[in-house]
Amino acid sequence: MEDNANYKKAVDILSTISILKESFSINEIELFVKQANLQRYEKKVKIISKHEPAISIICLIAGEASVISNDRQLRILKGGDIFGESMFSEEGIRTADVIASTDVSVVIFTVEDYERLTKISPRIARKYKLFFEAIYEYYKKQDDKFFYVDSTKYLALIAHNEMKSSLVEFVKQHKESIQKFPLVATGTTGLLLHQTTGLVLARKVKSGPLGGDQAIGSMISTDNISGILFFRDPLSPHPHHADIEALSRLCDVYQVPLATNRPTAEAVLSYLSSTSLEGRRSFSPALTKYKESQSRIVQESV
Repeated sequence: MEDNANYKKAVDILSTISILKESFSINEIELFVKQANLQRYEKKVKIISKHEPAISIICLIAGEASVISNDRQLRILKGGDIFGESMFSEEGIRTADVIASTDVSVVIFTVEDYERLTKISPRIARKYKLFFEAIYEYYKKQDDKFFYVDSTKYLALIAHNEMKSSLVEFVKQHKESIQKFPLVATGTTGLLLHQTTGLVLARKVKSGPLGGDQAIGSMISTDNISGILFFRDPLSPHPHHADIEALSRLCDVYQVPLATNRPTAEAVLSYLSSTSLEGRRSFSPALTKYKESQSRIVQESV
């Protein structure tokens, strides 16, 4: 009696709030559920594991679960959500872990269940196969974007308003060298450089007071900055002074060459132009020591 009630609940959930309701009739959903099995998992239990064979599609009926890959949470699953579509993919393996965030109830539809459905109704079985293949491709594209890693090493061009004209003149005189680098600039600097020198940015961030310095700092931490030419105005107050200080500190942490005036800009540009990427790699002893300290803290806390 309890099983019948649970199956009825599963059909109700999948036919009212799941993505299946858009493409399948209630009779088709009921046929799908009848071939499957009901299962319960306690909180923190791993429902599926990354890299294991993808032999089932799982529909969450009650509770919540997290989709996790490489220590990143990709999605939070709730009642009506479906996962495990890689069962119908060419790879045929799991691409992420799914861990129960609460006690959960699920419907598990296996390869054997699909084969049985094929014998009962080839048309409906094929309809499910095409549907889950499309869902898999959709989520794969989303995940590919999420995990995309930009390996470009940019040269950052930054200037306070009072120093933009100086930066423009510098770029004009060294355009041949500067245009060899992928360029990133803050605020209106990129547009100004394009209009006056013809240079085109590979990437643009907001102006300094609106977070541009922090954005460049983030790129430093992800190893995307080869050097910074920052024509700073030392005689005017700046509302984002703390961001400028933080950017300078990160350059020291990650050993990124930072030029703050014309003579040092010429030195940095000469260094970047004459030294290979591999030759420019240098590591801060302070950073190495810090990472070792953080690693010990994690190990001692486990």
